[in-house]
Amino acid sequence: MKWFDRTPRDVTRQLLRQHRVPVVGDRVLLSDVRPALVPFVGQALGLELDLVAKAGRVLQAAPSAEAQVALSEVVRIHATRATAFARILEAEGVEPEDAMRPFADTTREFSNLIAGADWYEELLTIHVVSGMLEDFFVAIVPGLPEDDQDAMLRALRGESAHPQLVKLLQSAIHLTPRLSDRLAVWGRRLVGDALLQMYLAVNGPDRSGRAVPSQPRLEPAFNDIVASHTRRMDELGLTA
Repeated sequence: MKWFDRTPRDVTRQLLRQHRVPVVGDRVLLSDVRPALVPFVGQALGLELDLVAKAGRVLQAAPSAEAQVALSEVVRIHATRATAFARILEAEGVEPEDAMRPFADTTREFSNLIAGADWYEELLTIHVVSGMLEDFFVAIVPGLPEDDQDAMLRALRGESAHPQLVKLLQSAIHLTPRLSDRLAVWGRRLVGDALLQMYLAVNGPDRSGRAVPSQPRLEPAFNDIVASHTRRMDELGLTA
């Protein structure tokens, strides 16, 4: 497929096409979703770059040299993943910025919605959102063309920033126990916004470019993702 032979409108129409979601009985399985590779990776890249930017801002505001070192690793890990996504798109003959463009508005809106009130909420944002999105994209990978699955899994299942983020959050909560209740509430708020990005990947956008709401039979497909999020919150001593 020669993307550069198409007009910008043709490319955009292809990127924004609705996904047909197979069903099993009365439920949808994420492993059976068949997303188009370019919009799937384009959306993932845009979200990953936003996490890189957030991690960079949290690094700049870090309260200690120890936190700065840990957060420099977080930035590096997410930047490496973003580079891997970009290379997958380039291998398809698609410029990464072209693949991200249809999702620019929704990614920007998502970024604003998950902006924390302070350093601690921003840190939890990176932890919660990166964990949920990683679990979601890994669950969808089996529906990609077989030749592209390995590259995506290597990008998603490479180094993880989870240990660094957990250590920083646990330390912050230990030093300031009153943070627990506030961070627990913030974590619950983040789940709904992250799920909307998943609905966008599965259902495509509506006419206004927003995520199409989930259907009842799609909800069970996200149970494992929410369960994994709950375990991550339990690890921090926070209620999900």
